[in-house]
Amino acid sequence: MKIVLLALALAAAIFFAYPLVNEANTSPCAALEQRVLTLAMRDGGPEALIVAALAKEFLKAGDGRLAEGFSRRHNPDIPAFLSCTTNYWRSVFDRDWLLKAFRREFR
Repeated sequence: MKIVLLALALAAAIFFAYPLVNEANTSPCAALEQRVLTLAMRDGGPEALIVAALAKEFLKAGDGRLAEGFSRRHNPDIPAFLSCTTNYWRSVFDRDWLLKAFRREFR
């Protein structure tokens, strides 16, 4: 039983810590915003790199507010930090979903 609880605790720690560590942020919503920029830079040409660099500087002051609002609208019954984390993990397995969702949301 201890091993099962330890495994669950380890899985939960990885679930919440990975986005923060991977994106070098202190908030799961800020990590989700950083993920959007990373994916946008990957898919775009030189113009996307310039826009993403400017957006990255702009979003540093926001502390994840755009992603928090996005997550609240998509999952209104789930706390924002948990919704941002699950959206981050969904983007790990389906990269195109996050870019398409953010483009629809902020047009």
